[in-house]
Amino acid sequence: MMIKSSIGKLTLDFDPILLAQQSGFSMLDYSAQDAVPLKTLAFHHKDPFDRMLISQSMSRNYKIMTADSKFALYDCKLVR
Repeated sequence: MMIKSSIGKLTLDFDPILLAQQSGFSMLDYSAQDAVPLKTLAFHHKDPFDRMLISQSMSRNYKIMTADSKFALYDCKLVR
């Protein structure tokens, strides 16, 4: 969100961290362990940030909610 905002593709007139916390969400840090699957992750998806999300979901056995069909090409769990 911050990258999209910085390049003018998204307008943020709120604090997304505060809003997430007020909505009951917890912040999820990205660890070195989360990055390990990146070494062997196929290049179905070229976006580095999406690849990081996929890798993190795989390392933590978390599900991802996305409309991006390329995520289904990976061995990660998706919310359907």
